[in-house]
Order: sequence, then structure tokens, then C-alpha cells
Amino acid sequence: MTMTDKNIDDVAVITGIGIISPLGDSIDSALAALKNKKSAIKKLEKNNYASMPVEYGGEISGEILAGYKLDPVKFKGFQNYVSYGVIAAGKALCDAKLTDANTGASLYGGYAEHRRGAFVSSGVNGNNAEALFEAFSVSGAPGGGLDLNKFARDGALYIHPKWILTALSNNLIFFITSEFGLKGDNNNLTFSASGGAYMLDAAVRSLREGYCDMALVCGADSILNWQAVDELCKLGILNDKYISGAADSMPAYSSRARGALPSEGGAALVIERKKSAIARGAKIYAEIKACGQYCVCGGADYESGSAALDSNAEGFAHLFEKIYFDAGFNRQDAVLVNLNASAIGALDECELNGLRLIVQKHGAGYFENIKLSGLKPYTGHCFSASFVLETAIAAAALKKNLVYNLAHESDSNDMKELFNKDFKCGEYNKAMIFGGCVDANFAGVALERV
Repeated sequence: MTMTDKNIDDVAVITGIGIISPLGDSIDSALAALKNKKSAIKKLEKNNYASMPVEYGGEISGEILAGYKLDPVKFKGFQNYVSYGVIAAGKALCDAKLTDANTGASLYGGYAEHRRGAFVSSGVNGNNAEALFEAFSVSGAPGGGLDLNKFARDGALYIHPKWILTALSNNLIFFITSEFGLKGDNNNLTFSASGGAYMLDAAVRSLREGYCDMALVCGADSILNWQAVDELCKLGILNDKYISGAADSMPAYSSRARGALPSEGGAALVIERKKSAIARGAKIYAEIKACGQYCVCGGADYESGSAALDSNAEGFAHLFEKIYFDAGFNRQDAVLVNLNASAIGALDECELNGLRLIVQKHGAGYFENIKLSGLKPYTGHCFSASFVLETAIAAAALKKNLVYNLAHESDSNDMKELFNKDFKCGEYNKAMIFGGCVDANFAGVALERV
């Protein structure tokens, strides 16, 4: 999708940012951590993780969450990602001056309720299976297994009636649309590492095609529970302490990479047309210059690599070039590139092989003013929240001209110079953010400081 049209009505801009993450619950705290190369990865402490195959990651303290004093009745029984998403959404709308910082009162002005969109990438997995354990315990078949007749007759009586409500995948979009009066065009994607990229693309399309006048893009997740960790470890996505040993940070782009470390958080972006944002005197972080996705069919084996991963190196190169050129960037532009940086060895190599293909095609000078970086070594993998969180922080860093590096050195020798060099232009005003998901599918966005 190209967004380089001259018509200012078609230009989408970011006017509000809100985050709550292991790096802190403000943009300033997150940028300070990046400036000092301080990773939030640490030994997990909030819950008992003894039975889980991971022991390090990124978590938000219970004290921080409690400080927001969310309605204990309204949010009771819902997983933490719902709270994180609502908090981030409220912060972004306040930052955009669309709600009052003190009272929360609406300041939407000319944005009618039915013209305010909401596009949400949310978590859903975890902390709910326990509600079924007692029901299963009284529904066993004589020879083992589950007797569905006994479950329907006896077991179902042991399930709390609110269980199904707290496990619904669209809980977060319900809370966001109702809490903040966003009753226009909306969409929801659940439990996808690239979900935020798809929702950002959908929000920009909705804005450009006239379905809404402003949109909130939100990502929220918490995979710090045994259900999510078990599933993601089996998929080869998360670091397994019994295989690789406990790590205090993720060695992305390293031969030591053994998978991401689990994390949690929420992030939100307010998107408006540039003309409308200027007219109301809004602060503008960046223009959204281009969005794109690339995917292949077939399963990816992260432990040993696969044909899907190998072939998608070309796909990543294609996606990189498409977003780069659709955004109108050229080799003179200084561009900060936030890679997926997952610490999944085969997926990291897929990205690097894609970059190598671009160098082979265009020559080493193609990277003269490009700086490679990544955020997951600082935050852990927030899964459904990752792309929105990384885009939010990249946009804020872009506005402040903060160049952030990996939290550790890469031992990929032929790419080390690209990660560690300084911009020759002295400063940058453009950024690209990439995310990767299961089966080595990639998505990205290009931003430019206004």
C-alpha cells in the first residue's frame, strides 16, 4: 500500500501514543531505558513460574497495574491484557488531546462517535483452563478420557457462568469501544505476533477510504502464563530454560539464540488525517508512509529451519524493498530500521538472509545510511502487543531523534557493522518497523518525522 500521494487528505499521521510495558508505563521511561541500553529482561517474579519451562522475561509489576485503580468489578476475572490495552488506549487518547488528562472527558470535537474507529490486536490464551479442571474431574469415562454425556449432565454445573465471557477473544475491543466512545469502523485480530501490523494497515485504509475520521490502533497481550508459554514453547517460539539455560537478555542475531523470552504489555496509537490534525493543532509524531505484509504457505520448523523459512528470505527482501520504495525513501535518507529481532535462530537468519539479498542486489552502498536495531531484546516478546509497542516507541524515538541499538552485540560477523555503525548523516527522520509471526510471515510499516 502506497501513501505517497500529494493529497494531504490521504496522509495518515500518528498524533497520540500510550504504552504500559516492562520498560515502564510512559514513553519517557522507555526512551530513557533505550538511551542507556538497559534491558527490562529479568528473572520473573510476579507469579510462581516453577512449573513453566521459562524463568526469564519481561513483566509489569502488580504495583504499577494497581496504581491505575481500574474498576475492580468491571475488570474482575478478565486477563491482564485487557487492563493493559485499556490503560494504553486511555494514555494515547490523552496524549493526542482527544480526552482530558484529569477527568477523562471527551474532547473529540468534530469527530462524531460513529466516525471514530478502533483496531485491536489482542491476546486471548491463558489463565482460563483452570476453570474447567473441576468439571473435567467429575466427567471422566470409566476407561479414561472424557465422557461428554457426564460433562453435559454433571461437569457443566462446576463451570462459573462468567468463564466463557472472560475467555472471549473480543473482550478488549469491547472495553475500548465502550470506555472511549469509539463506535465507528473497527476490527479485531487475536493472538498473532503480527496482528498489530495488520490492524495498523486496516486503520490507515479505513481512514484513507473514508470509513472513519480518526482511529485508535491498540495491541495488548500477556503470555506470562503456563497455557501460552506451553503452546509457544512447543511451536519453538519461546526460550526453553531446560534446553538453553536461563538468560538475562535475548541474544537476537546470535548463534546462541534459542527463542524469544515471554513478556506482556499494551500500546496504542491515535491515527488521524494530517489535514485534520493540523487544523486542531495536534502534536504529530510521524507520517505513516507505507504498510505491507508478505506471507508464504506451509509450516516453519524453528528448531532446524525449513523450506518456508529459506524461501521467505526472498519474501522479507521483497517486503523491505516494497515498503522502502513505496514510502519514497532513497539511499540518501538516514533510516532507523527496527527488525523483528525475535532471538528465534532460524527466523533471525531469515531476516538477515533477506538483507544480504538486498546488499547483493543493490550493492553495499544501499545500506550507507541505514541503521539496524530491534526492541525485543529490551522488552521480551509481547506477542500480540509487540508490533504496536515497537511502532509506538519507534515513532516517539523518531520525534526525539533517539537512535537505539540492540541491547547486546551481534555475533553475525558480516552484519555486525550494520548494527553498530553510526549514521553518517548525523541525524535521521525516517524509520521502518518489522514484525514476524508463525510460519515466517512478515509485516512492516514506514514512518517519517513531520
